[in-house]
Order: sequence, then structure tokens, then C-alpha cells
Amino acid sequence: MRASLTFAFVLTATCFAPLLGAEEVIKNKSPDGKFALRMTHGKEGWETEIIETGTKEKIIDLENVKVSGDEARVDYAMRTQQPIGSYGQDATLIWLGDSQRVAYFNQSRELHATSVYYRKDSTFAEIPLPEFPRCDEVKDKDPKDLRTIFYTVTPKYWLESGALFLSIRGDWQASNGESIYCEQNITIAFDAKQQASVQKAEKTPEAIGRKIESPNGTFFVAELNAPAKDDNGRPRMDSEVWIVSAKDPATRERLPGFYEEEGSGVLNGATISPDEKWIVISQHHGSHLNSTYLMRRKEGLAYENAFPDAKWPGQEHPVDRFDNEAWKFFSKIESVPAKKVDANELGPAPASVREWSEDSGRLLLELHGGLTGDNDIADRDRYNKPGVSGWFAYYNTRTRKFELTERLRKANHGARKRWTTEDEGTQALLPPSAESIGHEGANAPVAERLKKYETELGTIVERRKTQLEGADRAGFEKGEAEWHDELDKNAAQIKDKPTQMAVRAGSTGGHLKNVRETWLPVYEPPKVETEKHSQP
Repeated sequence: MRASLTFAFVLTATCFAPLLGAEEVIKNKSPDGKFALRMTHGKEGWETEIIETGTKEKIIDLENVKVSGDEARVDYAMRTQQPIGSYGQDATLIWLGDSQRVAYFNQSRELHATSVYYRKDSTFAEIPLPEFPRCDEVKDKDPKDLRTIFYTVTPKYWLESGALFLSIRGDWQASNGESIYCEQNITIAFDAKQQASVQKAEKTPEAIGRKIESPNGTFFVAELNAPAKDDNGRPRMDSEVWIVSAKDPATRERLPGFYEEEGSGVLNGATISPDEKWIVISQHHGSHLNSTYLMRRKEGLAYENAFPDAKWPGQEHPVDRFDNEAWKFFSKIESVPAKKVDANELGPAPASVREWSEDSGRLLLELHGGLTGDNDIADRDRYNKPGVSGWFAYYNTRTRKFELTERLRKANHGARKRWTTEDEGTQALLPPSAESIGHEGANAPVAERLKKYETELGTIVERRKTQLEGADRAGFEKGEAEWHDELDKNAAQIKDKPTQMAVRAGSTGGHLKNVRETWLPVYEPPKVETEKHSQP
């Protein structure tokens, strides 16, 4: 991991097409709500401008083929081997808190990714940026000896002082074939005359791992870099998974079974029960190969696999996956032979974890997969009819068994029909919520669920902000703003109020899970050389 981790927040699926298919997109409103970025799609890619939100009138062109020509777009197509029509699809605005300055970023532009504008009378005027200092890796090199592979200047956030924090990444190749990569952070200050100057330049901090916080904040599930050597004694970087005490990071226990040699990472995510006695781990093994594992606490910070013998029948390289047990339960309930459940070398498709009940007594799962007997599936696109989608089940942590309740039986009606190759399975608009043991019954009213999700989301979002700094926090806040904007946009397209509220509740509940499981960066190792193991 070379630099600060980037936090991406994926919207919960609704019934809408991606925004990229639209001819016009309005996003990135200014803090005062008066301005926004309008993107208009054409054959030459996305054209961008700042508009006044009230009247939708253009304030200033940012990138427009009629004004700037198509040289940059042709260069983009040749450089990236992407169609010109995708140029500018990731364009964005980052606003200063008083809405008087804004940074425009378009990753498609070669060697000129960021522009800065300030409010001037009834329009915005561009502020020329200063020459950036060269990073240490190339500052002593002759520019004529370097061929630029890429160079990107990305605006991250505005400081309260009005300065702009930028991240610069560059990759060069020297005439001798040497490849040189570097990253640095630049802070740009602006004076009263809107003149820009470099205030600070420094190396980008290097993360040594990432972590997910437990519900009560007592520990983290941490994926950490592990320096190692290959068979020839050359250094390499592996990954390990640890349960790390929040109070004393030197106190930690290795999570058994999770280790990656020279990989980009071990975990997709972790979902931890409210009582912190159970952890659902999702792991990526390789292309289209993913698994889910249920870990239970033994003592202290030590956890073990709750299903150490959970192989899927007939597999050449069987793996003890929680997914296999969930599908075995499905096969029993639905009278579907296991050999009819589509699988790959690991077993059937991974189970989707929806949520834990408040008492940690039940884990709500959803299954989605083909039922053709294909034993070599790569991904959903290869599934054919028949199949199943939106089929729900509980794992009861008290009985240690899978089960259904009347709520789930009702939700599962039609699950065998919710399947087409065209839409890859229709997900329930608003999935059932997990029932605590002894509190079974119908789902709470949608309005009540929505209010609950919104309240919990607001609390956890504020907590995450306190745990992130600088570019990480700015990225998180930007993701939250974009999620809210898209939810509002999608909901506004629905005229039926009950359906609109159901969409809001479903999206908010899913997003709440994403934020709970936000990856936080780890920059410093424990202060001691050896691990102190936790005590019961």
C-alpha cells in the first residue's frame, strides 16, 4: 500500500439505471446551494460547466468541445484505449466552505487534472496554479531524461484557512529503463488578490494496513502488511489479519486462516455482531472467487471458525465456507438437490450478509444463485434459468442452526421466480429486518424503519469523521454527500409515496451497513516488537 487508503462507498442497489446512461447530470452543489456542476453527455464525452441551481443557467464553461476543441479527448482515447465518449465521466467539483472558491478535477485530462476558480462578480474566474516542486525521487533528474507515464494532480479538500490540499502522483521512465514513481502532498495558499502559491510540500503518508471497528469500539479487525522474503531471499509484502485491541494496539490475536502471500489484500469486509462475539468475514481468493466465513469468539480477542468442516460436495478443492452451509439449508428447505446448485471450485455463490439482530441472536442472510447444476460458474453473467434471488434465512447463534420465521417465509415467496439472465435477479425493494429472539412478527412500518436507519446513520457518520483525518476524512465526507445527492435524485423520480419511502429505507439501511464497515487506515505499527496476546 503506497499511500493513504481511498474510501469508496457503494450505493445500495435500487431499481434505477446508472447515472452514466443519462444525457445530463447535475451534482456537487456548493455549500450555499447556489451553484452546481452540470455534465452533459455527447459523442465527444462529457462537457462540464458550473450552473446556478435555481435557474439552471450556465455561469461558466469548464470543458466544452466548442471552446477547447477535441485534442484532449483524442489524446485521452489514444492514451487509455477508452472511447472518446467516456471522457470526463468522473469530473467533480470540490468547494470551499464559503462557496467562493472551487477546485475542478477531471482525471481524463493528461498532465492537467485540476483547475481552481474563484467567485468574481456574476461569474467564476480561473486562478493560475503555481509550478509544483518536484518530488524527491525525480528532483535531481534531468527532465530531458524522463518520459512521463502519468502525472495526476488531485484536489482533496479545502482547509479552514482557505488553502487547498492537493495530492500529486507521478510515474516516469528514465532513458536507462528505470521506472520511477512518487507521491507527495501539496498545500496551495491564496492571497487577497487570488494569487496562488505553494505553502507546503511533503511526502504522502504510507499506510501499513486497514481496519474495521467493532460495534462497541473495543477492537478492530485489521488487515496489516507483513514484511516477508521469497524463496530467493528477496523482500516482499504479504498480508495478515489480526484482531487488535482498540485500547492497546500491541494486544492482538491473529485471525486463523487468513493470510495472503504477495497479494493486494485478504479481506473484502467484516460484519461484527452487536455483542462482538461473532464476526462474518468475506474473503476474496481471486478472479470471481469469494467466500464468507463465520468466526466465533473463544476468549479475549481469540476467534475460531464456527464451521471448520463445511465443504461443498463434489468439489476438487473443497473449502470450509459458511456459504456452503447456508446453501445446504436452502437445498433442504426448498427440496433442491445440492448437485443442482450452481457452484465453482469453492462452492456456491457467496451468501450476502444483510444485518445482525439487535440481540446478536440472529444473522440475516440473502442467497442469490443459479440452480442449473453448473459446476464451473465464473460469475453471475454465466447463470441461466432456473435460479433463485432474494431468498432469506437466519443463522441462530443460540441454537447454532439455520432457521426461518414467518417473516422470512413471507419474504421468500416468489424467490424462485425472481430470476432472469437479463437483470441478474431482482432484489427485494426493501428486505426484511432481522428479528431478535422472542420478538418475532411482522416488519416494523417502513416510516419507522427509515427513521431508525437515518438516526443510526447520522450517529455513525459523525463517529467516522472523528476517526479520519485530512484527505481520508475529506474523501469520506465527499462520499456521504454524493450518496445523499443520488438518493434524493432517485427518490424524486418516484411519484408513488409508499414506494419512494421504501426505496429510501432500503438504500439508507444498506448504506448504514457500509458505513459501519468502513475501512479505516492504519499508519503506525504497535509500539513493541512482539505481540502481547490477550488474556481471557
